[in-house]
Amino acid sequence: MKTQNKIQLIGYVGKDPVISTASNGSKLARMRIATDRFFKDENNKPVKQTAWHNILAWEKKADFAENNFLKGSHILIEGRIRYRNYKDKNGEPRHIAEIIAEMLMNLDR
Repeated sequence: MKTQNKIQLIGYVGKDPVISTASNGSKLARMRIATDRFFKDENNKPVKQTAWHNILAWEKKADFAENNFLKGSHILIEGRIRYRNYKDKNGEPRHIAEIIAEMLMNLDR
């Protein structure tokens, strides 16, 4: 049986993408996008639950993000999930999920 690691998100950019160069010389755009889930709680009161997603876009996709996304942009991302561990500035172990963008689209245009 084959497996697949694929995700599609439609949401809003939290702040302008941060552009950098990785140690291997590749261009990288980092951004966070918000997606919302709406439901009713046990008292039938409407609830809005926002989730923030860490997005990485490399090379040409980084160029696209840099030139087409700003804080508040409504975007679509398709990609794959990557999990990694690291130590924060205090030496505490952290676990993070990141979306590696394979396709980006600005839905405002």
